[in-house]
Amino acid sequence: MGWIEIAVAAGVVGGLAAVALALRRLRAGLARFDALPGSDDVRSAVAEAVAAGVERTRPLEDAVRRMGEALARLPAPAEAKDLLPVQERLELLARQVQELRLHIDELRARVAGTTTVEPVAPGLKLLRALEERGFESVHILGELAGDEGHELQRVPVEARRAGMSFKGHVTVEDGRLVEVALKPLTELFP
Repeated sequence: MGWIEIAVAAGVVGGLAAVALALRRLRAGLARFDALPGSDDVRSAVAEAVAAGVERTRPLEDAVRRMGEALARLPAPAEAKDLLPVQERLELLARQVQELRLHIDELRARVAGTTTVEPVAPGLKLLRALEERGFESVHILGELAGDEGHELQRVPVEARRAGMSFKGHVTVEDGRLVEVALKPLTELFP
């Protein structure tokens, strides 16, 4: 026998020994596996555990479903753009009420026999002068004196023009509008 045959024989014997060892380990593993419960028992145990878990979570699932349905029935939230027509209408009504109040004061003064209305006439003139310049929803924030004085008055005012809010003051002399210093709120509060 030559070296090659001896090496081949040793390799075959080593391979057979390895196979025998693997078979022994496989048999031991199979014996342990046979000691475990059967696969049908395992499947039924898993199915029972899943069913028990489903039964425990069913009230939670029902509550989540009911909350989802309740949320679906809620109206969509209002956005600022949805309220813009309402705001414009309210401002228009406020301006009309203010003009009506001034007109009523004017009529009361005429009925009482006086020809001049000190706090009312300048306010009405100021409102009309600002409306002629394109302002709307004008709110006079300060006191406006009568026509008899020739002194300059600075009166704080809020108004809207072209959908933007303006704030500042106007200067009045002899019941006439001399200067308008109103700035958009975006310039005042950037």
